[in-house]
Amino acid sequence: MVFESLVVDVLNRFLGDYVVDLDKSQLTLGIWGGAVSLKNLEIKENALSQFDVPFKVKAGHIGNLNLVIPWKNLYTQPVEAVLEEIYLLIVPSSIIKYDSLKEERQLLEAKQQELKRIEEAKQKVADQEQPQEEKQHTFAEKLVTQIIKNLQVKISNIHIRYEDDVSILIDDICFCICM
Repeated sequence: MVFESLVVDVLNRFLGDYVVDLDKSQLTLGIWGGAVSLKNLEIKENALSQFDVPFKVKAGHIGNLNLVIPWKNLYTQPVEAVLEEIYLLIVPSSIIKYDSLKEERQLLEAKQQELKRIEEAKQKVADQEQPQEEKQHTFAEKLVTQIIKNLQVKISNIHIRYEDDVSILIDDICFCICM
């Protein structure tokens, strides 16, 4: 379905830095009710890298991501994003061993994102030459902007485990935070 592809593309644009490849198989849509549900999302290892924290994600997943979009009252009611069953295993940055294949994959992914951004910029220039398509594209952008503007995020059932066998010389240390 075209609408599902549009939703997946928008979600990839905003969640792509944090979640491994979203696809239609993970997506459940209730178009008229405004319900979007994603299940079993894997968190990227470099998801926290832009926050300049001294640890990295070793493993992680989000059990459920539910969006409730009030289509009838989009400008007056909030869009709710509910994240449930989040599991994160974090380790100090120095504990992760260098993996050249993983490094190459991350560099390739960054290059692909840059190419995608360039292609989108070229497409925008081409759209300016076609006024009807520009209006449709502008409407979609306005819709996405309004959804993000009214976004409320709720998080439940989060489990964060920190493991450190580098910093402390005595023994390995780990602790968990559950909310």
